[in-house]
Amino acid sequence: MLLRPPKRGDKMPPALWGGIGRPLEKSGVSLAIASVDEGRGSRLAAIDIARGLAIVAMVVYHTAFDLSSFRLIATDVPSDLGWKVFARLIAGTFLFLVGVNLVLATARGIRWPAYLRRLALIVGAAALVTLGTWWFDPGSFVFFGILHAIVAASVLALPFLRLPSVVVAAAAAFFLALPWYFNASLFDAPALLWVGLSTVPPVSVDYVPIFPWFGVVLAGIVGGRFVAEYRGRIALWRPGGVPARWLSFAGRWSLLIYVVHQPLIVGALSVAVPLLPANETVARSNFMGECRSACLADRDAPTCEAFCGCMFDGLWGTELFAMSTFEEMSPVQRETFDVLFAGCSVLPESLAPVTPIPEN
Repeated sequence: MLLRPPKRGDKMPPALWGGIGRPLEKSGVSLAIASVDEGRGSRLAAIDIARGLAIVAMVVYHTAFDLSSFRLIATDVPSDLGWKVFARLIAGTFLFLVGVNLVLATARGIRWPAYLRRLALIVGAAALVTLGTWWFDPGSFVFFGILHAIVAASVLALPFLRLPSVVVAAAAAFFLALPWYFNASLFDAPALLWVGLSTVPPVSVDYVPIFPWFGVVLAGIVGGRFVAEYRGRIALWRPGGVPARWLSFAGRWSLLIYVVHQPLIVGALSVAVPLLPANETVARSNFMGECRSACLADRDAPTCEAFCGCMFDGLWGTELFAMSTFEEMSPVQRETFDVLFAGCSVLPESLAPVTPIPEN
């Protein structure tokens, strides 16, 4: 054990190499199953900060997603290209770090009790996400999201830890590339949607299938070996600024933050939105964007423009506007909606949108 500040060239203590993890109340709960947390001094600040940046980015994305869902901003976040790329970079960062941490945590062998305990924790969190999203929105609930992918990848990756880097890199390229060149109706079965080779993407607010995302974990294993080679130097970096300390804290507790942040954001917005004045401009922009996306599948653009404008003007100012599913509507409200929908569906392109239907 070093009794003085480490200097360049010092051999780092054996505890630095650690195992899968120590008790959660002492080490924090990270989104990566195999985090390096054998002791306070054994954690790599760079890994914690990288994970902290990823969880902060995820909170930013979900905040924007929720603001869009509540129609408080004009951008349709789920379909916006920039936000899509941002979301994929976040998921990729978490999964890459899973590979890195697997290498670092198993450098001296896997401690199976700790590994299985942490695996069970992530499985439980994934189950909570599935149940919570199913309760909130059964039509797009999370059945195989980022947590499910981390659990599956952390098991599937174990054999690759003993293979040469060139083999692991080739396997990573295979998983990343195959969905671009192959899919089959066999994988459209609900029980196989987690594979990621279906012909039609499933509807889910968070979908992270094995293909291609396991390839990112394998790439992380290759990267983790590079980190392990220079681990002694990386461990010497201890940022002292407030932002770095907060990011490091967020990285250590990323799983807890992931589980609680969405309910907190959605809960806050659910309370605040009814108190905010309605913004017709933002509401129209959001509604028209979503409506056009659905309409253009089987109609031309001018017809969709007229139809969506008709629907917005008919729904705006009524209680139907805030409803997203038929299950929320009473029989009378459904009948009112059906009348409006039928009228807008036959609306000639040259006609102006109809006047709103009065509420019953």
